[in-house]
Formats: sequence, C-alpha cells, structure tokens
Amino acid sequence: MKFVVDYSGNVNFGGLYSSKINIFIMRVFVCCSIFLLFFAACKQDQKTKGPETGLTSDPPKAEVRFRCESSGEDENGNPQTQVFLVVNDQSIKVADVSSCEEILKEDYPKYQIPANALGACGGWWAGAGDYFYAVEIKDLIVVMQGWQDESQEDEGFHYQQISTVPIQ
Repeated sequence: MKFVVDYSGNVNFGGLYSSKINIFIMRVFVCCSIFLLFFAACKQDQKTKGPETGLTSDPPKAEVRFRCESSGEDENGNPQTQVFLVVNDQSIKVADVSSCEEILKEDYPKYQIPANALGACGGWWAGAGDYFYAVEIKDLIVVMQGWQDESQEDEGFHYQQISTVPIQ
C-alpha cells in the first residue's frame, strides 16, 4: 500500500486521508462504548449467597434478634436459661438451655453461622454447648439449632431447623 504525506500533515493512504480514517475510528470507538455500557446495564444483579443456606443478601423484612433469660438453677445447681426469638417485638420461646448469650457477627465463622444470619446466640456449660441462629427464607424466619460436645467424635455444630416464623 502506498501512502503520501502532504504539507498540511494529512496522510493519504491510497485515496483515504487520515481525517477520514480518524472519523471512522472515532465512530467505531463510540459504537463499542455504547455497546459495552448497554451490556453492563443489562447484566443481572448478582446477590451474595450465604455459605450454607444459599440465601440472598436482600435487606431483612423483619427485625430479628434472640433474647436469653435466666430462669435460675435446676435441682443440681446447673444454670437454666430460656431462649426467645424476637421478631418485630413478638417473643417466641425457642428452647431451654444451660447457658446463653448473644453471638456477635464477627464471631459467626467460629460457630459455623452463615454471614447472612439475622441474629445468633448460644453458650457453653459443663462440656457442652447449644447454639442458635435465624435466617430469612422468602417470607419466613427459620431458626436453626446446633450443638457441640467436648467428647463428640466428629467436628461441627450439627445445625438443624427447629422452627419457622412467618413474617407479618
């Protein structure tokens, strides 16, 4: 291909001047930019998943927390505590355990509690512990209970669903 540079600085590539080539390149660049912006805008919103539950990270539809209330001691002198799930100021008794206190979000991984849990509590007494957390699935609050024992042969907290509460 033969090209010629004239005195004005334009380059002639076989009859096409550089200004025409520049306009063509600009049009291609603008079209590609518009296409990329359109593609990025149409991309579906990716929601984060909880590690074990597959739940989305949408904001909760209800205010959820646990409340632990001491109910004294049993006949052997062991502490007794009632665990309540509080959903929008409505308390629901979930369990009776020996020890209970709130578990902070930064401690969730230590207790194998999903990051998207709405609240958690639990406690350890005399070689065993009971743990609870609540998650939202669709229009339900699902309560999970787990346990650990110092003499258990396996690892983990053995979480199982114990209750569901509809969100009102």
